[in-house]
Amino acid sequence: MLVSYNWLKDYLDVTVDPADLAETITRTGIEIETLEHPQEGLKKIVVGHVLSLKNHENSDHLRVAQVDVGEEEPYQIVCGAPNIAEDQYVIVALPNSRIAGNEKIKKGKLRGVVSQGMICGLQEIGFSDSVVPEEVKDGIYVFEDAVAPGTEVYEALGMDDYILDFDITPNRADTLSMEGAAYEVGAILSQKPNLKTPQLTEDSQSFDSQIKVSLDLDESAVSNYRLRYLTDVKLAKSPLWMQTRLMNAGTRPINNVVDALQYAMIEMGQPLAAFDADKIEGDLQVRFAKSGETIQLKDQDPIELDTEDIVIADDQKILALGGVVTSTAAEVDEKTSSLILQSAIYDGALVRKSAQRHGVRTDSSARFEKGINWDNTQKAIDYLAQLIAENGQANVLSGTKVVRDIQKSPVVIDITTDRINHVLGTELTTADMVAIFERLQFGVVAEGDALSVSVPARRFDISIDADLVEEVARLFGYDNLPTVLPVVEQTIGGYDRQQQALNKARNLLVSFGLDETINYSLTTSEKAVSFVKEPKDVIALDWPMTKEHEVLRQNLVSGLLDSAVYNAARKQTDLRLFEQGRVFSRENGENQEVDHIAALYAGQNRPNNWQHDVKNFDFYEVKGQVEAFLKAMGFTKATSYVAEPIKGMHPTRTAAIYYDGQYVGFVGQIDPRELPKTKLKEVYAFELDMVTLLSVDVEPTVSKEAPKYPAITRDLSLLVDEAVTNSQIISVIDENGGKYLRDSQVFDVYSGDKLEAGKQSIAYQLTFQDFAQTLKDESVNEAIAAITEALTSQLNISVR
Repeated sequence: MLVSYNWLKDYLDVTVDPADLAETITRTGIEIETLEHPQEGLKKIVVGHVLSLKNHENSDHLRVAQVDVGEEEPYQIVCGAPNIAEDQYVIVALPNSRIAGNEKIKKGKLRGVVSQGMICGLQEIGFSDSVVPEEVKDGIYVFEDAVAPGTEVYEALGMDDYILDFDITPNRADTLSMEGAAYEVGAILSQKPNLKTPQLTEDSQSFDSQIKVSLDLDESAVSNYRLRYLTDVKLAKSPLWMQTRLMNAGTRPINNVVDALQYAMIEMGQPLAAFDADKIEGDLQVRFAKSGETIQLKDQDPIELDTEDIVIADDQKILALGGVVTSTAAEVDEKTSSLILQSAIYDGALVRKSAQRHGVRTDSSARFEKGINWDNTQKAIDYLAQLIAENGQANVLSGTKVVRDIQKSPVVIDITTDRINHVLGTELTTADMVAIFERLQFGVVAEGDALSVSVPARRFDISIDADLVEEVARLFGYDNLPTVLPVVEQTIGGYDRQQQALNKARNLLVSFGLDETINYSLTTSEKAVSFVKEPKDVIALDWPMTKEHEVLRQNLVSGLLDSAVYNAARKQTDLRLFEQGRVFSRENGENQEVDHIAALYAGQNRPNNWQHDVKNFDFYEVKGQVEAFLKAMGFTKATSYVAEPIKGMHPTRTAAIYYDGQYVGFVGQIDPRELPKTKLKEVYAFELDMVTLLSVDVEPTVSKEAPKYPAITRDLSLLVDEAVTNSQIISVIDENGGKYLRDSQVFDVYSGDKLEAGKQSIAYQLTFQDFAQTLKDESVNEAIAAITEALTSQLNISVR
């Protein structure tokens, strides 16, 4: 909200330096983002009167003007603006002046003709293109009325002002108006704002019979709706004072009717609308849009409306999207002579959804979304009628047609002085607090320590006693609050079992050499269900900002893959990334969120080094990381790796992971077809469901003494069908190896023409050890015999 310092003076006796005022406002809770002085940096810019004009002898578009700038002799200035004409009052930058951008204007020659300065457009003295009136946007600015030549332009164009940019948070929408800003600044300066009361002269003719209105919505959708009727309207430019105030507020002047609408809204915070009465066919209807109805906006294709859009319509067409924008079918144009003015209060949620649904965000919709002052609906429409009548020579028909007028019950909050002092750590008296509430223009009744505070409708952000405490704190001054420790019962925090496990998991993966990433929980519909064994129903956003962020993820790998692609594009192709986060799905109509952990590997498994060879990551190394992770976490129950299809993973280099019989995740290579165009060749990943893993009892990690007695190793060479997996063999060995079997590892695999078709040779090294005494060969031989028999009987394996 751009707030004019000079405009504030209409309400308050403001004498404090603007920079000091900005600092004080910021200290009370509303940040002043910028403080601008439009005149700053400009020099020697005055009003000039064009006395005569002739064509430039060496140019077909330049003109040579003789301009009175208040000196004894006129200045000769060469100008190329298409709208320059004799007898105009224009902006002149004199020789050695400074215009916008600190550009210096010198006396010189243009194509051989002396030019003593420059005739300027508004942009050239610092006005933004977005606020310059359309008729002078591509030319010089021309004053409507005569101004004494040589007069500095700053006051006439409102540039002798200071503009405070209120960075308003959603809860302080009460300051989205000059009145609201005046209340805020008045409370800071201990002044009561001098509010405007509309001074309206009405015609004897009554409006009530001019038009019928049907309001077919309940009070929650439209709580207030009223109209006024104006005749004999004459469209023209607004007076210069109004134009300059609108431009300083960031709004482009259009004409006296549209400008009055903007001016009244900025001043009082109430969004208003004006319809060309002659374009209305039949009765007015305030209702929800019907299926298939459209609204036509300027320079746009027709917009198809939703059945939850509030509309204002007549018997034939849509006139406006309630609280958002007026249709071209009812907008004011040069033929307008009669107006219907509207002031209403719509449900903020419905207005927000309509504006977002159709991509039409306006100053009006922003105010309805955040909240408006219910007390200003009648006052604002009267003020609007007054402005149009004064600037457009219109007649205002007698009376206001009030279709609905729901009043808000006043908010009364009871609180005590002790309560406020206890929260803030202050020692303010009841009189001090009463004074603060009176500065805010709140009603307050004090009885001893008890305060009963009546909150005006304009402060719709205040509803509980904590809000009053905040008001006292900010008006007293946050920097004046004493530094004290709160007197509360101490609560010792801690982590539950799952939080401890997740913290340990992250620390483990960091110790494995992986880098942690944090990716968006929102993704595309396709990525959400990739890298999932059995996809569930996705949870979609009602109002996604982009297609890339429309649903909640069901996996972490897709986010890691996006991070990998991002890094690869920046020549970082040796990657070890992991993420711990939640995935989301809907099952049986209920939303679920589950903690997962996932990792991604690409490129070389270690940096190049003269001491050793390096190689790229492969399936077995990544699977080894999974096994090491599960063991370090204490997940020591039976784990199996089963070749199963996972969407997005390589069809023959992927394994589903089962822990204690439950599916907990997968490990493998990402399908190369899933990789976008990138320098990454082979990418491996795993993902684990931590909630399912933690649902099984975890074996605690226990430190033991180093064994005192030697271990015995035996090699076992097996002739195995190719269909039999290593996991099956290890499982049989572990089940039959006895209590002294400590480890079993593959150390050789052979398949070739020396073996019969469909066979392969696998050699295992088995390690046996007794921690209590020296292990004897007889015990080992018995274990080997049991293993051999089980392998032969269960898996049809030949021991070589």
